[in-house]
Amino acid sequence: MMDRMPTDTPRRNARMGFAPVQNRFVVAMRSASNRINRVIAARYGRTLNLHLDCEYPKAGGTWFGKMASEVLQIPYPEHNIFPIGCACVLHNHWQWTPGLEKAWYLRRDGRDVMVSFYFHRMREIKAGNPTVLRRFGPTYDRIFGAGYDPEDTRRNLGPFIEHEFKNPRDARSNWRDHVMQWHDGGRGRAGITYLSYEELVADTEGTLGGSIEAITGNRPDEWVVRQTVEKYSMARQTGGRSAGDEDRDSFIRKGVAGDWVNHFGPSAARRFNDLAGDALVAVGYEPDLDWIDRYDLQD
Repeated sequence: MMDRMPTDTPRRNARMGFAPVQNRFVVAMRSASNRINRVIAARYGRTLNLHLDCEYPKAGGTWFGKMASEVLQIPYPEHNIFPIGCACVLHNHWQWTPGLEKAWYLRRDGRDVMVSFYFHRMREIKAGNPTVLRRFGPTYDRIFGAGYDPEDTRRNLGPFIEHEFKNPRDARSNWRDHVMQWHDGGRGRAGITYLSYEELVADTEGTLGGSIEAITGNRPDEWVVRQTVEKYSMARQTGGRSAGDEDRDSFIRKGVAGDWVNHFGPSAARRFNDLAGDALVAVGYEPDLDWIDRYDLQD
């Protein structure tokens, strides 16, 4: 059964590392700023030297964007309430629109994205994040059943995936529609530099340096890239944990690719295939829609 902590103390929320509940004015300003930034980027992004760090949430965009901004020595603005009009790495979850150039699009296997989202939400609920409790607490009680076990991923991921696809909250579309739009159904779009979370994990230095060169036309200094990768390594960011060393109470939970096989049961796999199997094939994560039969998925 989920044991939820009290959530009505602002000081406690700050101690737990939760963002403070913002007043409506700040929320409205951030939302307006994001919309204006998208228009500015599409029309004047190249003139302003905006470097667009585009992703569906949980694809590693924050990690990549902070490293890219450090290598390029330009700002990485976060949670801004005013539009951006200077050279920077601008992280976003926007839909593709004509005019968005000088853009990286970072993709990640949607099955891993769903697992990452699930653990992120469960961590925040267990810790008593008031915003997440308000948005998702009653919903998860309903779709998982009252007193559900948050550790039972094989049971919970099927309904979680279905709800997440029908009700995307951190982007305007679900994972399938987002990656298919940015990849033009798998054909790719001119002016977009594509990279994947999986490539970034396997070869962080090479992927970071190559992606920056593709956007700027200049190969970044290898020493700078190496030092930046070390600064933002999992060990440095988590106090010593290595990739694969899981901490479900941490924002940086595991830092690996392919972890979905440890959490998907057959029902979750079938549900994901029904909702987004074509996208897995289109962007190269599976050769066909029969991928479920190739994995030993246990209930």
